[in-house]
Amino acid sequence: MKTRGIVKEIYTRVKNIDFLPLLFAYFIMVVFFSITSQYFFSVRNFMNIALYAAIVGILACSTTLVIAAGKIDFAAGSVIALGSCIMGIMMRDGYSVWAAIGACMAVSILVGALDGFLIAYVGINQFIATLASMQMFRGFAYIITNALSISIMHPVLKFIGRDFAFGTIPNAVILTLIIAVIFVFLANKTTLGRKFFVIGGNERVAFLSGINVKFSILILYVIHGAVTGIAAILWTAQLGAALPSAAPNLNFQAISATVLGGVSLTGGKGSIVGALVGALLLGTLNNGMVMLDIQSFWQDVIIGFVLIFAVTLDIIKNKRASMVRNK
Repeated sequence: MKTRGIVKEIYTRVKNIDFLPLLFAYFIMVVFFSITSQYFFSVRNFMNIALYAAIVGILACSTTLVIAAGKIDFAAGSVIALGSCIMGIMMRDGYSVWAAIGACMAVSILVGALDGFLIAYVGINQFIATLASMQMFRGFAYIITNALSISIMHPVLKFIGRDFAFGTIPNAVILTLIIAVIFVFLANKTTLGRKFFVIGGNERVAFLSGINVKFSILILYVIHGAVTGIAAILWTAQLGAALPSAAPNLNFQAISATVLGGVSLTGGKGSIVGALVGALLLGTLNNGMVMLDIQSFWQDVIIGFVLIFAVTLDIIKNKRASMVRNK
């Protein structure tokens, strides 16, 4: 009887995992690409997939909290480009790599604070505020570099972005896992993390519960800015160059990963682990399509279709939950 109760409890917990269908879809995808490409199913290729998904996974961690709080951010890709270009200019002009990394982080955090302030205290809609930031900071990246790329070669950046631990696991993947653990703890074990979900569930209720909603949103965007800075460093380290055109679609990929991972676009719900699985699925899909020699234009179409499908499932799931509550 005791064993049966334990099995039943495990079954109930597994059944309630929001991203369980995503895991099933990922398994089917791996089987399909393994059959259709003889080079897909290998340790080396899976490490390449994980390396490709690392930056999206890092950004998806904070994006999950942003969307769970009922907010959005479209500026991350532009901030990554700006932070990367600032790193490139500083290193080109003789500053140390640590000073360049510090400047990248400082700028990213300041942009996050600016967006958070505009949204929380000025009252600008988050779509407008972050779209304006997306345009403005991409423009700054082009201005400060004269629209030119800057080559960056440094052992520290090579270690972060392109070296392997134990000869097999990319350091970038280890960094992603560390950040994911931090965000799982933040989301599930801290008062601050719970506040974000309460705000996303109902901002008015959160205010009446004694939560300082405006300050919490500001802190949320500061955290998101810091994570964007880390993504900028990793992007620059992997590419070995600073480009003003860098990461044009990265914020949309991060949003896609969080939606695939079970975050509710209406706020109040989300999973860091699910977002990582979503990032891995997108990375695997991209890798598999490249191996099947599918044109890049069709890759964009397919990934867009996957996102629409995920959003549709989220809408259906929310409607069903609403019907259950109203019964």
